[in-house]
Amino acid sequence: MLGYMGRHRELKIRRMLVIVLGVPAFMAALVLGLWANDVRQDRAHTIAVEAPTPVFVGGGRACDTHQQIGIVEQGAVFPVHRIRYWKDCATLDVRSADGRVSHFVFGVGHFAVKPPLP
Repeated sequence: MLGYMGRHRELKIRRMLVIVLGVPAFMAALVLGLWANDVRQDRAHTIAVEAPTPVFVGGGRACDTHQQIGIVEQGAVFPVHRIRYWKDCATLDVRSADGRVSHFVFGVGHFAVKPPLP
């Protein structure tokens, strides 16, 4: 049978475990929630191509424009899957009609993002 001191120590240990495990879990859930909201907001945009514009292979991982996979003609519209902001540019990940993931680079080609980015 635990005396008063034994129960008190046990309660202190439980409180410490709740804090030690609860605070990081809460922070991780907060970060995950903010990231998921950012992705949801990105997917509200579309790209409308205004003139022949190069499109690049894969999801935009940087401002690299060396792996062009084609030219998209005027009038094409793509739903945006992810917008990424880099040090020197921004990339917009899209999925083409055939299912390939590709990206546009801001400042390369002529396209409009609708609704406009802030």
